[in-house]
Amino acid sequence: MLKELRERIRYLVDRAFAREFVGQFLLFGVLVVVVTLIGMSAIAFGLFSAENAEVPGIPRNIDGGFLDSLWWSLNQVLTLRGFQRMYGASGPILLYALFLSVSGLAVFGLLVSIINNGMRRRIEVLRTGETPVKERGHTLILGWNNKIFTVLRELAHLDPGTRVVILAPKEIGKMENALRVAGIGHERITTILRSGVPSNLRELDRVALEQADSIIILSTDDDDRDSIKTLVLLAGQRRWRHGRPAMTSEIVRDENYELAQIAARDRIHITSSSRVISKVIVQTIRNPGLAAVYNELLSVGGNNLKVGRVAETVDRCLGEIAYGFHEAIPIGITWKTESEDGVRHAAGLNPGPDYEIAEDEDLVLLATGRELNYRGLSRPENPILRSVESQQPKVPERLLIIGWNDLMLDVLQELDAHALTGTRITILSLLEVKDVEDRIRQLGDSLRNVSIRPVTGDAAEERPFRELEIDDFESIVILADDGGGKADADTRTLRVLLRLSSLQANQQRRPHTTVELLDDANRDVLEGLRVDDVVVSPEIVSAQLAQVSRQPILGPIFRELLSAGGVEISLRPATDYVEPGVDCRFDDLTAAAQGKLEIALGLRLAEGARLLLNPPRHQVWRLGESDRVVVLAQQVYR
Repeated sequence: MLKELRERIRYLVDRAFAREFVGQFLLFGVLVVVVTLIGMSAIAFGLFSAENAEVPGIPRNIDGGFLDSLWWSLNQVLTLRGFQRMYGASGPILLYALFLSVSGLAVFGLLVSIINNGMRRRIEVLRTGETPVKERGHTLILGWNNKIFTVLRELAHLDPGTRVVILAPKEIGKMENALRVAGIGHERITTILRSGVPSNLRELDRVALEQADSIIILSTDDDDRDSIKTLVLLAGQRRWRHGRPAMTSEIVRDENYELAQIAARDRIHITSSSRVISKVIVQTIRNPGLAAVYNELLSVGGNNLKVGRVAETVDRCLGEIAYGFHEAIPIGITWKTESEDGVRHAAGLNPGPDYEIAEDEDLVLLATGRELNYRGLSRPENPILRSVESQQPKVPERLLIIGWNDLMLDVLQELDAHALTGTRITILSLLEVKDVEDRIRQLGDSLRNVSIRPVTGDAAEERPFRELEIDDFESIVILADDGGGKADADTRTLRVLLRLSSLQANQQRRPHTTVELLDDANRDVLEGLRVDDVVVSPEIVSAQLAQVSRQPILGPIFRELLSAGGVEISLRPATDYVEPGVDCRFDDLTAAAQGKLEIALGLRLAEGARLLLNPPRHQVWRLGESDRVVVLAQQVYR
C-alpha cells in the first residue's frame, strides 16, 4: 500500500515536470501548502507554550493560535534564517524548525530551478528559431547555400541597415557560425535566423511572409525540389499586405529551369545558376579578359547597371544621347506592361543608335553613381573612325577542360553553339572514360561542331599529362571539382594550377587559362600561377539575385544579357575601331561602335591588363593591336 502510494506520488511529480512550467509551478505551490500545514501542527507540541514564550522567532501578536502558527510555518518554509532564531527553544520545536528550514530550502531551490529552466527553454526556443518574426518591409531569404554570403554583402551595399530574415532547414547554431566565419557580422545588415522548411506555408507565416518587401529563394544543398515547391506556394499567394513583393529564385540544375518557370507563373524571376555560369565561362573562353567585366558589373562597387528616366532624352535617338552622359553609358531601354498579375517589366538592350526614346520608357545605363546627370550633346565633329569589319570572338580549336561538375554538359552545349566544325575538346577528370561518355550521351545529337576526348587521371599529378600534348592547347579551363575527396574544390584547383605551372615553366607560348572558384577569398592565392580569368561562380549568381530583389526591373535585363542569343558583351581589337597609334578619346570609340551597331562600354589595355569601364571622356589614348574595346554587340552563333 505504501509502495503504491509512493509510486503514485512519483508519477504525479513526473507528470508535473513533463508539463514544464505550469506543472512545475503547481508542484511548487502544492509543496508550499503541504509543508506549511505540516508546520502548523507544531501547536500541538507547545509552539505557544510558556517554555517558548521568550523565543523571538515565534510570533504571537495576532491570535496566539492558527494565524500566528501559519505565519511562523510559512517563514520556516521559505527561509532558513528562522531556524537560526530558534536558539533556546525546546527540543521538539528545534526539530520542527530544522525540518521546516530544510524543506524551505528545497522549495526555494525548486523555485530557482523553475525560473532557470523557464529562461533556458526560452533561450533555446529563440536559438532554435521557433518564435514568430514580427518584422515589416524586410528581405526574406528562403533556403541556404554558399551563395548566401555574397547575397547578404550585396544587400548591405545596396540598402545599408536592411533587415534580412533567413528561413532554412539548418540548425541555428551552424548558420550563426557560418555567418560569423564569413564576416557578415561586420556588414551593415541585420540578420534574423529561423530554422524551418521554406516549402511549408505555416513556416512561411512564421517569418512574416505577407509583410516582406522582397523574397530571395536559394536552393538548399543544390537541390531544386524544395525551391520548386516554394515557388508554387509563393506564386499562388494572394494575401500580400502591401502588394506583391519583388521575388527572385535560383535554380541550380538547368533541367529544372522550365519546370520552375511554369511553377512561377511569370510572377517570380528565375535564375538558372548552371545556365548563367556556363555562359560566362564560355564567353570568357571566347573573350579573354571578359571575366573581369562581369565581376565589375555584378560587384558591390564600381560600374553597375542602373535604370532611370531622364526627361531630356525623350524623343531623342539612343545614338545621340550617348554623348550627353559623361559618367554613364546608355545601353538600352525598359518599359512596363499591365497584366492581371500586376506590373511586368520588359527590356531591350542595344536596340540600335537610331532608336528613339519614348516618354514611357526608362533608360538602362552603365554607371558608377546613383545620379544620372545629362549634360547635353557633345558629339565629336570629326570622330576618328576605322571602317574595318569587327573580328568575331571564337572558340579555340583545341581546348582542355580539367575537372567535372554539374556545369559540364551546359558548358559543352554552349561551346558547341559557338564553335567551328572540327573543334576538339579534351576532358581530363577523375571519372572513368565510359562514365564520361555515358553522361555526354545524355545530350543526344546536340553536339555537332565539337568532338570530345575523355581522359581519366588526376590533374594534380604529372602522369595524366604524359599522354596529352599540353603545348598544343590554345585554352585551358579548370572547373571547380572536389574530386570526391575531403579537400574543398578550390584547394584542388590550386593543386592543379601548381602542376600546370610546373609543366609550362619552359613553354614559349602559354595557353589562355580560365579558372572557376567557389570562394572569392581564394582569388589572391592564384597570384603568380598564370591565371588569365577567374570566374567566381557563386558571386555571379548571388549578386544577380540580390540586385533583382532590390530592383525587379533588372530581371529582364540580366535575362537578356546572360541568355543564349540576343546581345553579348565582347572584347574586340581596338584597331577594329580606330587607327593604331592615333590619339583618340572614348567618344571616338562610341562613334565607331555605333557604326557597327554596337555600344562601346570601355577598354581593356594590354599594359597591366587594366580594365576601364565607362572611362573618363576627356582622357586620350593611343591604342595598339593588343588593346581591346569592350562592346555590347549582337551575339553571333556560327
